[in-house]
This record gives sequence, structure tokens and C-alpha cells, in this order.
Amino acid sequence: MIINPTKKALPIFNKLVRVADKDQAKRFAMANPFFSWHANYYSVNRKKIVILVNDLTYATVVLYNINAKNKTNLARFITDGIRAAFKIAGISDKDIDAYFAMAGKIELNVGFNRQVTGVIVDMIKMADAGRFIDYRELIQVDLMNLLMQTPYKQKDYIVAKEAVKRAFDKGLSIAENATELPETTYQVNKTWADYHQWDKYEENPALLEGDAAGYDRVVAEVQANNKLLLEEFKNYLTNAQGLSKKVVTKHVNNAKFFVNEFMAFYTIKTPLKSADDVLEYFSDWFPRKAAYSAAEIKTNAGSIKKFLTFMEVTGEISAENVKNAKEDIKDGVEMGIEYLQTINDMSAGW
Repeated sequence: MIINPTKKALPIFNKLVRVADKDQAKRFAMANPFFSWHANYYSVNRKKIVILVNDLTYATVVLYNINAKNKTNLARFITDGIRAAFKIAGISDKDIDAYFAMAGKIELNVGFNRQVTGVIVDMIKMADAGRFIDYRELIQVDLMNLLMQTPYKQKDYIVAKEAVKRAFDKGLSIAENATELPETTYQVNKTWADYHQWDKYEENPALLEGDAAGYDRVVAEVQANNKLLLEEFKNYLTNAQGLSKKVVTKHVNNAKFFVNEFMAFYTIKTPLKSADDVLEYFSDWFPRKAAYSAAEIKTNAGSIKKFLTFMEVTGEISAENVKNAKEDIKDGVEMGIEYLQTINDMSAGW
């Protein structure tokens, strides 16, 4: 049985035995989702609450207060939690024992299924900052029961209690013949025009000096082309990255603000110059003009990194420029957060 935590949650699971081959474990998990669980955590009053969700059924395990001491027994707690989750669904001890016999020992890999991790995020929101936690128990059966009766739209409004019953009724089996990871379904569909036709306006600003109407016209042309580029960026995030509609929309909107607002603020620049200007964007312009928190700066940085990767995939920006730009983003984010903190400190003193 494979446990696949998010990168953030991995330290909590460091006492588990790691898989020998990450890709092989991922192939096994994808071929046998009933024997694969994704995991994350949240905190309530400094206590870590671990949530595990089954890849096939969304059966849910919630473990309270997984501290340094409890981590040493985490494999047993996970097993007991899965048993409790299946009991919630009305599964007999005999069938649960058969599941564990077939699943084998618990092994640790890393999260890969964004659909399941998205469900965990929804569950954390539902848990409502600890309102449903029984602080006397490690295995949170009541909260698990609530979460397993909730329909989740990520998989046609699946309800875990019903899905677990269907999985056991179908019969337990292990698929051994899945040896290849799925290939990306993404292919570049270049619908936008060559951006180089607008380079002259950046290189020679005098072309539009004193011509406000002309400047607005050229900006509108570039932004119309950006719309086509961003539509393909959306396609890339959906098909190549496998991101949810909500997350895709967030990244596209952040990239849109960057290329439509910032890149045309001082002069006319196209997305081809994106890699050159990220340091200024995150260290100064974005914190001054739009950002209201450090978290927002970090979120936007993630979006622009994905946009730069997309621009590399499409051949619009070189790999070397993208690599350098991502280093600039790291530095820019640090400076931007320092700027916000300075402004906040000054405001607090007024």
C-alpha cells in the first residue's frame, strides 16, 4: 500500500519505509488506486492533524496530534484509521483483513494526483479550524464519518461511504501489468501572432511619443495577442499539468495581470521579455501596485514560474533565460515581502 503525502507533509511521514522505485510505485498506485492514499495536514492549536484520502473511493482517515512521538507509530495509526474508515462504510472485519493482506506493507512515495489533493484541501476547509475535532481521540471517527458522507465534485460527486461499498462488492484484485506512466496529452497549438512585430516600440519609444491614441492602439494589439497566448497557457495547465479548473483560472489571471498591466505600464513590452522583468515586478512594482500580503506575492510567483515554463515549452523563451528568471523571482519575492513588511510597520506606527 502506497502513501503519497504532499511535499509539505513529507516530514510527518519520515518514519515510514520509502519505496525503492518512485516511478514504479507511482505506476502501481495509478493502476491500483484502491491501494493508494494521498495525504496532507493542517494545524489546530499547534497540533498537526493528518488527513489521508483513498485515491479510488475518497475514503478518509483523520489523525489528530501527529507529533514527534506519534510519528514513530504512524504506520499502525494509518492502518487503524483505514480500518475505522472502512467500518464507517459498513465493511466487515473479514473483508478489511483481506484488503490489508492484499495491500501489503505501508510504503512512502510522494503525492502526484492533484485531483485527490484538491479533495483534501476541500476537506480541510470543511473541518472548519478544528470545530469537529475530538481532542481526546487520535483517530477522528466522527469527522471521518462527516467527510465520508460529503459528495465531492472532483469525481462526479462521489460519496466515499458508497464508493467503498462498491469497491469491495466488485472484489479485491491487484493489477500487475501497468508498466508505463501516461504520456502528456498536451501539444502546442500556436494561435498567437509573432510578437517580434512589436519589438520596435520598445526599442524606439519615440515612434509613439506624443501619440496617446497610437500608444493605446498598439497596447490593444499586444493584449489581443496575449489573449490567444493565455488561452493556450490555460490549455497547457489543464492538459499537461492536470490542474483543476479553479487553480488554472488563478494561474491564468495572475499571468494576465503580469503581461497586460505590468509589461505595458512603462513602455510596450511583449511576453517575450517576461524573463527580463520578473525581478522588478516582484521586488517593487507588484508589492506597490497590487499585492496586499506576502502570501499573495508567493502565489503570484508560482503562477509566473508556470507561465515562464510554458513560454519555454512553446519555444518563445530559452531554457537558460527561464532558469535565470526563476532565480530572479526568488530574489524578487524576498525583496517584495520585505517591502510590504516595511510599509506595514510604518502604518502601525502612525
